[in-house]
Amino acid sequence: MLRLFYFEIRKNYLRKFIIIVFCLFLIINILLIYKNYINGNCDLNGYFMPHTANTEKRWEFYKNMHKKLDGVLSSEKADFVINENKRLKSLISDGTYSREYQPDSYTGYFWGDYVMINKYFYDPMKYMSTYSVNIDKVVEKAKDNIAFYEKYGNNYGKAKNEFVVKNYSKREIAVFYDSKPWGLLFDYNFSDLLILLLMLLGFVPMFANEKETKMNSLILASKNGKINITLVKILSALVFVTFLVFVFSCENILVFKFLYGLNGHKMPLYAIEKYQYSSLSCSVSEFYFLKELLKIMGFFSFGMMIFMFSALFERVIYTYMLSALIMIGGIYVSGYLASVEFGKAFLSMLSPFTLLKGNELCMKLLDINILNHFFLKLNVTIFMQILIITMLFLLICKIAVDGNLKTSGMFIGKGGA
Repeated sequence: MLRLFYFEIRKNYLRKFIIIVFCLFLIINILLIYKNYINGNCDLNGYFMPHTANTEKRWEFYKNMHKKLDGVLSSEKADFVINENKRLKSLISDGTYSREYQPDSYTGYFWGDYVMINKYFYDPMKYMSTYSVNIDKVVEKAKDNIAFYEKYGNNYGKAKNEFVVKNYSKREIAVFYDSKPWGLLFDYNFSDLLILLLMLLGFVPMFANEKETKMNSLILASKNGKINITLVKILSALVFVTFLVFVFSCENILVFKFLYGLNGHKMPLYAIEKYQYSSLSCSVSEFYFLKELLKIMGFFSFGMMIFMFSALFERVIYTYMLSALIMIGGIYVSGYLASVEFGKAFLSMLSPFTLLKGNELCMKLLDINILNHFFLKLNVTIFMQILIITMLFLLICKIAVDGNLKTSGMFIGKGGA
């Protein structure tokens, strides 16, 4: 069985063409991250400045200030930032400050000093230092809601607020780091597209290749032979998907670390402001690991769909077309994830591509009401994908045993592509 597994890996994934494309995609991925870094990631409301000669002084100030302030969030650090913000605000408030170069300023200009202090240090530090007080207000409101929903027999509302009390209590942010680069890393998804393309190249011809290698003549003699080769193919697909996610996720975090810093890997996920209402209380590094695990499941679920098409159709072109349609449709319906309509939300959880959106699944408390019971959309999505993978696995095994499905007249196609 081990030799058969190695044969499948070598035959399907170690082809020269796939290796070349894989290496090319790794380079393209790095270049895109670097391009965004140089251009300043303009999609984040201008938070990340471009790296040009004009911004060199500001970036130098940014790095020096973080060297001074990063670490445990203390009153001394907070007082320094507050006082500097007040001082610079008073200098520019009346509009009479000098527009000429100021050698005694941080960036060369008082206005630039104020913008840098306010945007990159005062506002983030204010959020982190006041987070505990603000989230406690949410918890207290949830406690009041529990009694209300219990009074009217609303099990869903009661359970949701009990979840808030249990998971949002006693939260605090005791450190200060720039959390925005972590949020940028979590939102980066171009590498997911590259993985999908590699999966199509590796998975679509999976069963059609049996005729080219004459492998089908070796396994048609017995039912066990068909089952064994099918199990090996599925296992090899899981290994391939895991390998791709591992390599690209490592590349992403290493490149982001080199370019952006990614300091404070132990700070809580809710230290990132847009994750302030996340249901998770793990660290940012732990969340990145969890997000990549969810991707493996999502990619593998889609891979099982490709396998099913590959087992059904003898013409590779049909499998490519259907896989592409499923991919486009699945990505589209995954956009319904945050919908308040039950039908659309449930449809999004049937899509394996929803698991590629771990950032959206965990950014805030996303839940669904099923028969007046509270469920996290994350948990329901995982359950649905496990169910889909199991059903596809059984169906693929049945197709492998009952090869007559291909010639029953239900499907069209003979020969190669």
